[in-house]
Amino acid sequence: MGSLVKKTQIVPFINTGTAQSVWKQIKKSTSFTLAMNPQTKTFDFISSENPEEEIDSYQPSLAQSITMFKGEDDYQQFFDMLFERPTAADAHRDVLIVFYQEEGTDGEENKCYKAWKVDSLVKINQMDTVNESIDVDLALNAITKGAVTLTAGVPVFEAGEWSGTTFTAAI
Repeated sequence: MGSLVKKTQIVPFINTGTAQSVWKQIKKSTSFTLAMNPQTKTFDFISSENPEEEIDSYQPSLAQSITMFKGEDDYQQFFDMLFERPTAADAHRDVLIVFYQEEGTDGEENKCYKAWKVDSLVKINQMDTVNESIDVDLALNAITKGAVTLTAGVPVFEAGEWSGTTFTAAI
């Protein structure tokens, strides 16, 4: 039997930097629902008795419910967005999702993990003061596949492809 994947092994980060990436873990969320939202198209082929559905693309999103702990990086990032109500390009943030249960090595035999770096549209849905939370949906727009290595506990992302447990960086 395989190992059970725990909630702490798939970790979201949000970029709080401007000129360079400063990844802050989304720590105080009480939900992690990665919805793939397949976009389908139906074809009514003349050779088929019934219409057939195919997946055309995906429109993934990640729902988060941030518990409001003043002083926590994730709370401050999302509260600031709620307060400022950004739109268009100002509502986008880079998000990093690291799949720590998917470990491998790069060409130099360094340990690394599967990861997505994503241009995310941050949709602030509501502040619920009774439940002490800010609910957001992260629309995962442009996903770049790659790997994360840890340098002094800080994730460093590199774009590239995986073949089994071997990562090859993009050229």
